[in-house]
Amino acid sequence: MPNWSAIEAIFVRQPHAQQLGELAACLARLNSWSQKNANRELVPVLLEESLLYLSLVQQKNETNNFELNQLQDLLQGWKQDWINIWDKPTETARIASAASNWSQRVLDMSGLLTSESMSA
Repeated sequence: MPNWSAIEAIFVRQPHAQQLGELAACLARLNSWSQKNANRELVPVLLEESLLYLSLVQQKNETNNFELNQLQDLLQGWKQDWINIWDKPTETARIASAASNWSQRVLDMSGLLTSESMSA
């Protein structure tokens, strides 16, 4: 099991944009791994990691971001349902697709790929 305290300590030292980038990358990994055979054990860890990052982003900004709240609800639902759907390709494909979409949305929120941030 990951050392969540160490992961949190590193994460909170990053600037907000990088934190959102880390969350987007975790969601991209969730997209990839939810479609693989070895997903039963790894996907719950990725869900937990995504929820941790999301919680830390929300704490730091002290804003009630509707989109991030939506994502949190979705991730918590997937975490609760995973044991019952991990071996159902239609359900895991649905999760993978949604995780991919959310990864892109969060990456867009970060601003990391804007022309200004790329020239810095």
